[in-house]
Amino acid sequence: GWPAPAAAAAPPKWMAEKAAAGPTEVHWLTVPDSSALVAQGLPVEGPAIVYQKGDDVFSCATLALSEVAGDIAAEVQIVHDADWEQFPEIGEVIKDATGEEQCFAVAICASKGTWAIGVGNGWKTRESSAKVSLALALAAQDMAVLGQVSRNYPDFGKLARQQGLQPAAVPAAPAAGRFGGRGAVESAPAAGPPPVRTLTLDGESKITEAGLPAEGPAIEHEGKQMKEYFSNAHSILQEMVEDISADVTFEDDADWKNMPEVGEALKAAGGAENGLCVASCASVGVWGVGVGSGWKSRESASKLALALAIAQSTDRLDEFAKNYSEFGEMCAAAGLVEPPAKRRRGGKGGKW
Repeated sequence: GWPAPAAAAAPPKWMAEKAAAGPTEVHWLTVPDSSALVAQGLPVEGPAIVYQKGDDVFSCATLALSEVAGDIAAEVQIVHDADWEQFPEIGEVIKDATGEEQCFAVAICASKGTWAIGVGNGWKTRESSAKVSLALALAAQDMAVLGQVSRNYPDFGKLARQQGLQPAAVPAAPAAGRFGGRGAVESAPAAGPPPVRTLTLDGESKITEAGLPAEGPAIEHEGKQMKEYFSNAHSILQEMVEDISADVTFEDDADWKNMPEVGEALKAAGGAENGLCVASCASVGVWGVGVGSGWKSRESASKLALALAIAQSTDRLDEFAKNYSEFGEMCAAAGLVEPPAKRRRGGKGGKW
């Protein structure tokens, strides 16, 4: 069954930590010529990033690195050296830069002749910071690449700009016309954002029986030509909940057998008769629907729909529309926020 929504409460600790997080520490190191890295033919300079709890840049570490390095498993080697056994000379350089002894990991991309350091107390934090650090080192070598990664991962772009790196401008996808938020019957043009439809459940539904509202947004993934609008779905949702695997419930219903009432609501709103996936977050008390022919596209669309529902419910719609350009285009097309050129500071969107 679906979990009942939790009572409204004060913002959780993880949200406060995100708000309180200061700038992530980045040091550009120069290792001695005698370093084991230099012996491998690598340069003497590279960045070191100290893990900062609450900074969302670390949640996109793997995705950002894969975008600049390709297949991480084949292209990247990460060596953890918490006790300075393999690279003691690097430990000393990090100590000089940060003022204290640190546990670290070295990330190496030999094919591109680049290395970077991740600093953190735990294995996971070192791994994440090493990936972000290497992604930064690689992207810094090509402003066009840096611009693309920064556009796809705004937190990464913010980190780059803090280092004085100015990503090259990447043309935004052509904007679509405005779609009515409530059950628009037109389909989005291939180059524009997917329409947002409001579904209203009538009669009995396991969704409303779980204490969730009768209304929720639905977004359709129409294929590869729409990929850019869904590429950040996981990242956006990850910023809104502490742990997607624990806080979000996904129910895939390709044939409308489990939740036919959701399928009927989709038809009534002018949506395609296609497979659907319902994503819900009991702690916030909202749900959203992803529509698509494949389970992967449905799940991705459901993450975006749920993120939209949470952003609307928590008054953060303008914030995320500003931070994620494609998300902002979609919201503007649905009439939920003002278009970027006209949006006022603190403006709020309407209902779906």
